[in-house]
Parts: sequence; C-alpha cells; structure tokens
Amino acid sequence: MTITLPAAQDSFLNRLVALGRYASLDEAIVEAVRRLETEEALEYLNPRPMTADEAEQVYAADPAWEAVELSLSGRVEPER
Repeated sequence: MTITLPAAQDSFLNRLVALGRYASLDEAIVEAVRRLETEEALEYLNPRPMTADEAEQVYAADPAWEAVELSLSGRVEPER
C-alpha cells in the first residue's frame, strides 16, 4: 500500500521516528490508525446527547405515519 501525506504530517511522523517514539513510519501509521479506530468506536458508542429541538423532531407525532402503521396492523384509526 502506498500512502501520500501532506508535507507537515510526513515531517511530524519522521520526527517521531527520529526521536525514538516509533521504530518505523509503518509502526507510527499503524498506531495512528489504531487510535482513529478507538476514537470512532467511542464516538459511536457514546454519541452526544440530543438537543431538545432534535428530540422533538425525532419523537414528534406523525399522523400520516401513524395511519400507515394502523392500516398495516389491521387496526382502524380511532375516531376523534
């Protein structure tokens, strides 16, 4: 696999290898991908809380959809 990085990131990784933090560029990149995987998993498992507006939008009643659900279940919509 070939990876092309911007000059600043390439320089950063080379500096980490030169300082002995990592034995090679490959090792530094593998660690970066591992950290990205961890970050992505944590974000997925712990999403930010919804705002009140978002909750209202998600959980608001939708009469048209409720009518579809009632018709699919074989029940009749109650009279109002």
